Amino acid sequence: MGRRGGAACRGAASPRSGDIEVEQREPGALSATERQLWAAFRLSRPELASPYFDLRYVLAAGQAAPGARIAVIRRRGRIVGFLPFPRRGGMIQPLAAPLTDYHGVVAGPGARIDVAAVVRALGCKRFRFSGLVREPARAAANLQPKPAMVADLTGGFDAYLERRVAAGQGSFLKDKRRRLRALERDHGPVAFNLSADPAEVLDLIVDLKREHMTRTGKVDVFACGWTVELIRNLAGHAEGDFGVRFAALRAGGRIIAAEVGLVSGEAYHLWFPVYDPGFARYSPGALMTLETLKALAAQGVRTVDFGAGAEDYKLSFAEPGREVFEGDVIVGGWAAAGVGALRFALAPAPAVKRQVKKAASRIDRRLDRITACEPRLAGRVGAASKLLTHVGRRHPRLASVLGVVALSAGAALLVE
Repeated sequence: MGRRGGAACRGAASPRSGDIEVEQREPGALSATERQLWAAFRLSRPELASPYFDLRYVLAAGQAAPGARIAVIRRRGRIVGFLPFPRRGGMIQPLAAPLTDYHGVVAGPGARIDVAAVVRALGCKRFRFSGLVREPARAAANLQPKPAMVADLTGGFDAYLERRVAAGQGSFLKDKRRRLRALERDHGPVAFNLSADPAEVLDLIVDLKREHMTRTGKVDVFACGWTVELIRNLAGHAEGDFGVRFAALRAGGRIIAAEVGLVSGEAYHLWFPVYDPGFARYSPGALMTLETLKALAAQGVRTVDFGAGAEDYKLSFAEPGREVFEGDVIVGGWAAAGVGALRFALAPAPAVKRQVKKAASRIDRRLDRITACEPRLAGRVGAASKLLTHVGRRHPRLASVLGVVALSAGAALLVE
């Protein structure tokens, strides 16, 4: 099952780059010894506590996501790290992107693995990521640090609420108690449930998410099928310390907010929230989040991750934690040439450069989703064309720079 060097990417490749050697495996082909090493590496680094680095998540993703591989990284014959990824022409992405919020090399402390060297050894030209847990050793294009937003449940839910009040969120919590009373008064008894049983909750979440993505012109990450298959695979795990959980907030017996979350040991990651827009005045999403935190604290969960980026709604519940990085590592080819030409062309025009960078960042995230969900080039090109047309219509002022942004987009889609 193991495959050497650049079989995952086009063009000539060497399985060695610098002082490392890389072998590709399908996730399920990892040996018992390699699985033990993975677990040991993860335990040795706190930033790998996220459920996305649990090997059980990686194996479930490997069964669903197209092109799933694990790079087994050796130095002087000894395994020093692993990098899960899918192949997309000359580019690699995090395994199960865009569902996998955090990613990176799974290695022990002090391993000092250059991500660029791994990409080169795989015979690829580019690695796109949105939540890399450690800054690449090599300069990366458009590298943007973002805080992982974390709610600390150490000491229980009451201690968490006390810390939120001390952080200036007392009025926020008071407002949510008022809205909860109004919800019960207007629509009947409010009930909350957190369970490993998807029942009707998963279908509701997928339907509402797809409806929202279509309405807002975002890439429908559930249209490709394998993304829902992954969640169902995870729901099939019977372990009490790992898998997906389904939160549901009901008013008068009707589900008005729901969310899928992912748990691994004492760490929990909020994943896909939805709510009924007809109940927006009651803040059903926020009420559900507070109930979820309360239930998780009672179950012994110590940290709840809201994902990367300090958006206002996250600041009401969580504090900035470790930095993760969005961007890409480029090691040559048309992708590097396209980005280099873009930088050179915009160097004399800083105002336009800022406008293009903002537009490109937004489009890059959507192109990442297209590339992950559409393994075939024809599907990626068609979806990207629709995306650029939609952005141009919604943001006419960006029309003048979309052609420049398309240079970078083309590099992403047509990599070698």
